[in-house]
Amino acid sequence: MTSYRSIFSAILLASSLAGFAAPVVAAPYECGVKGDRGNYFEHRGERMERHHKRLLEALKLSPEQEVAWKKFVASDGTMRMDRGAMKSDDWAKLTSPERAERMLELLKERQTRMGEHVAALKEFYAVLTPEQKATFDKFHSGPRQGMHGKRDRRNYNPERSAPK
Repeated sequence: MTSYRSIFSAILLASSLAGFAAPVVAAPYECGVKGDRGNYFEHRGERMERHHKRLLEALKLSPEQEVAWKKFVASDGTMRMDRGAMKSDDWAKLTSPERAERMLELLKERQTRMGEHVAALKEFYAVLTPEQKATFDKFHSGPRQGMHGKRDRRNYNPERSAPK
């Protein structure tokens, strides 16, 4: 008699779990249009603005350093990818060699923008005092949040993430 009760309990438990899981399994996965990143780029821009604001507050720049700061921040904005450059409709019409050539062009454009950004970074870094350089390095020494889909669970704190 006890074996029937245990079997009946197991069947009852399994069927109730299946009943609760059915709506989750049956719900369609809404991922939007293929290749659409939603508001990712807007969110990334907002994060970058917050980062720049915190960095600016921490550096306490003099008026002479503001010019280099503005050039550095402007060059950081040019690093953002042009969303119109890689529309899937346009790419679908290209042959494989044409796509490869287009990818190479985009890579060269990005490399040029990165070179301009590094030049602005060096120019800005050169006008900083040693204390400001240490603060700037602390802000950029830790792992980058959100890289490769991995989320850094720590709250961003340059003091905590900086190497000691």
